[in-house]
Amino acid sequence: MLKKFAVKNFKNFKDELILDFSKVRDYEFNQELIKNNLINKVLIYGLNNSGKSNLGAAIMDITMHLTDNKGNENKLYNYYVNGNNAKENVFFKYEFLFDNKDIIYTYEKDARMRLINEELKENNKIIFKYNYNTNEFINNIEGANNLDISKRTNNISVLKYIYVNTLYWSEDSSINLLMNFVNNMLWFRSLRQNEFIGVMQNGEDLNDFVINNKLLSRFEKFLNECNQDYKLCELYEGGKKIIGVKYKNYEARFTDVASTGTLSLWLFFYWMNQSKNISFVFLDEFDAFYHYGLSNYILNYINSRSEFQSILTTHNTFLISNEIMRPDCYMILKDGKITSFADKTDKTIRRAHNLEKMMLGGEFE
Repeated sequence: MLKKFAVKNFKNFKDELILDFSKVRDYEFNQELIKNNLINKVLIYGLNNSGKSNLGAAIMDITMHLTDNKGNENKLYNYYVNGNNAKENVFFKYEFLFDNKDIIYTYEKDARMRLINEELKENNKIIFKYNYNTNEFINNIEGANNLDISKRTNNISVLKYIYVNTLYWSEDSSINLLMNFVNNMLWFRSLRQNEFIGVMQNGEDLNDFVINNKLLSRFEKFLNECNQDYKLCELYEGGKKIIGVKYKNYEARFTDVASTGTLSLWLFFYWMNQSKNISFVFLDEFDAFYHYGLSNYILNYINSRSEFQSILTTHNTFLISNEIMRPDCYMILKDGKITSFADKTDKTIRRAHNLEKMMLGGEFE
């Protein structure tokens, strides 16, 4: 799991931003949102232009040089360095907790996203460290001590090169644990189209995915649970099966009759079923097209999926309730800093408190 993340000089985050999943309070309610004594579910509230999407891009940056799962949203990395500090590099720090292993991976990149240095530690011991300017290399990786990194293609991550070119990794090795987590990270949203970073798609579009994997009944059930009254069927168009909607007097293409919000649900269903081993999800503006009741349902659905960590972003305060989450899982992004509700007040917050009312009243300012 991701224990702590820090970034500096990336886009609007000129100063260091720290997101600490280990700052768990002793609330007795909604304890299922905590896993391995780390915050497993986060909802971030922020005004427009506060940097919510930039935070998602920052966390997912690790996938851009360690994996081939770059998705289709590379434009999120335009204007990479903070515009008021463009001569300085961007700094990233990821601290992971896997069983009893505290794994810290840090690196810097320049304005063109080129790596400047990398370092990996396990329980405060250097596993490897590489400086791209001086070629200074410290290598304490068991089984890869003699690997010639000079043969790698220009600017390919040393960590990625070591991982790919080492014949065997034990399941509990630090590098294997880290790479498995990173390879299964996912960012997505549906403001305009299927926008995503991370987890590799299987090449099917949303329609083919549902049809080819015989998920039509499950998709219909999901929509019905979301209070979308659809009876789905298969239609043939141009020799191809497509999702249709059955009415009393005729059948229609699903895409022709579904609302924007329902199409967004289709994308959500796709990602929640397409990727079986998701480790981390960043769902940006997840409720942009949803009625508040549907937003509540989707948030609770994500919160019920304890197998992965998640961060969702929203503008809507009606989701702020101790009945849904808890004060250490709700966070505010403002002025380049991210802080939980629990750390934004000196008051002792109890389950009976109205968090939304407290927020609108300025308690967490």
